[in-house]
Amino acid sequence: MTKRFLTPQEVAELLRVSSAAIHRLLRRGDLPAVRVGRAWRVEDGELQRWLRRRRSPNAPRANSRGELCLCGCGRHTITPEARFLPGHDGKLVHRLMADDGLTFDAARKAVRQIQRPRVQERLF
Repeated sequence: MTKRFLTPQEVAELLRVSSAAIHRLLRRGDLPAVRVGRAWRVEDGELQRWLRRRRSPNAPRANSRGELCLCGCGRHTITPEARFLPGHDGKLVHRLMADDGLTFDAARKAVRQIQRPRVQERLF
């Protein structure tokens, strides 16, 4: 299986943005890429995964399930925006207290930081 690598200029053409915008993403580490000497290369498969992760929340999805529940149960959340299944945030608090030795307040604070609403990410 051969991997196809794209230059930043090719990525910019595909996304219809400036190459400077792509270089900013590469320098910040937002876009997964490989550096070969002074040149950047973006694997086509990684670019496709990166784009899928940044799809608009209003875009229709074939599968409405979300990411894996953060409590560690291994099940998918009900909606793409959710981070926990209903009631599972308490399981994470318990696990943080039992496994990591955190106090209840510290574990709850850690979970609340995870649950904060996501800030709109700028694409470029």
